[in-house]
Order: sequence, then structure tokens, then C-alpha cells
Amino acid sequence: MLYTRKLSLYVTALLSCLLLSGCAGMFVSDSSDIVTDDRSTREIWSDNNIEFEAAALGNKPPFSGKVRVAASSFRGKVVLIGQAPTEELSAQVEEHVEKIAGVKKVYNQLRVQPMINVSQMSRDSWITAKVKSALVRENKLKGVSVKVITENSEVFLFGYVTPENADVATETARNVSGVKLVIRGFEIADLATIEAKTAPAPTSDAKAPVAEAPVVDASAEDTTVEKTPPVDSPEGNIMEGDVVIDRSGDIVEESIEN
Repeated sequence: MLYTRKLSLYVTALLSCLLLSGCAGMFVSDSSDIVTDDRSTREIWSDNNIEFEAAALGNKPPFSGKVRVAASSFRGKVVLIGQAPTEELSAQVEEHVEKIAGVKKVYNQLRVQPMINVSQMSRDSWITAKVKSALVRENKLKGVSVKVITENSEVFLFGYVTPENADVATETARNVSGVKLVIRGFEIADLATIEAKTAPAPTSDAKAPVAEAPVVDASAEDTTVEKTPPVDSPEGNIMEGDVVIDRSGDIVEESIEN
């Protein structure tokens, strides 16, 4: 009986976290160009479990005391954030995460360096708070949820957003003091598909409106449908829904000019 009560309380607490934390990238807005994360409850649960298990690796051998790991997952596509002292340990963390149930692809953004100290962690928390505050104040992002993770003054941005939302959020974060680098890990929505889904149903006397295809930068990809890149395509390792990146070919990095 006691076990049942504990399990019930655990499930209730976790569901409350999913609904209130915003980490699932939910959007609430009356604007037609705001997209909604359409992941199922099961998918959201799986992504949160992946993030939890990936972060827990930092407390398990052979990584305990050597590696700092955080993760962000969207439909099983996982971005690893943190530090590892050697390339070998970084690769081992990636291998362990690939074996977690529900993981489809891993984007390893672990920096090969010693773990950051408590003082830097405190600064990172302050930077995250300032970035979140700046995003909330930005009128063009009303109703848009952007997940922010800061590691060693590098700001990672995540969420299911439109191309315009992604650009505005990136530019907003770049102008926050203390930010050295902005890494975009967004899932970019296809506006043509969104408009087609939200268009009113046709009546017997009228034809259904046809949504015009948006003008999207050639470097952006449609994430509403999983695509299989052609053989030898240079974009085969690019994180779907975002633009080509500088460092690893998976995440967009925006340098900050001092």
C-alpha cells in the first residue's frame, strides 16, 4: 500500500513538472505564426527520462568526479552539454547515451576540458536568468517557450519555433552581458504545414484556402517530416530543423563580439 502511494505521488509530481516547467517547449499564443509542440505525452515523458538518465551518468563510474553532463532531448534527438577531460571520456559518455531507451541520435557538445568550478556554475545560473528575462521582455517572442541552458558562459537555446522566432531569440541572447557564445539547438517548424493544419475547413460553397510556401533560408530544414539525406550529402549530420553549424556540423554557434 505504501509503495502504491509513493508511486502515485511520484507520477503526479512528474506530470506537474512536465506541465509547469516549460522544458517540453510548449507554446500558448493567439498569433498565427506561433507553432505548437505536438509531441504526445509519451514522447514528452521519454524525452524527460532521456535527459534524466544522461545527466545521471556524471554520478556513475567511470565518469563520477570527472565528467559534467547535462542534456536536452526532443523526440529522441539528444544534445549533450558539459565538460569531459579527454576525448576518450567524451566519446564514452556519447556511447552510453546512445544506449538509453528512446534515443535516436546524439549531438555531442561536451567540451574537452576540466569540469567548471562552483563559481562558474553560479555565473552560469545568473546568465541563464538574465537571458530568460530578456526573452520574456521581447515582444516578438510573446507566447513562445525557449529552453535556456548555460555552461561556462555558453548559452544553448532549445525549442520548437518558427525561423523568425529562432532568429529573434538568438539575437536577444547574444546581447545579454556575460554571454560568450550562443548555440542554437532549435527545431524549426515549417510554416506552410502549420498554416495548412490551422486553415478553416471548406464549406460546400467555398474552396479551402491554399497555404503559400514560406520563403525560408536555404540552410534551414523542414522538421515536420523526418527526411533521409541523400548518400554523401554534406548535410547528413546536420540537426534537423536548424542551420549549418560552425564547430561540429550539428548545432549553430553565434559568436559574441567583445
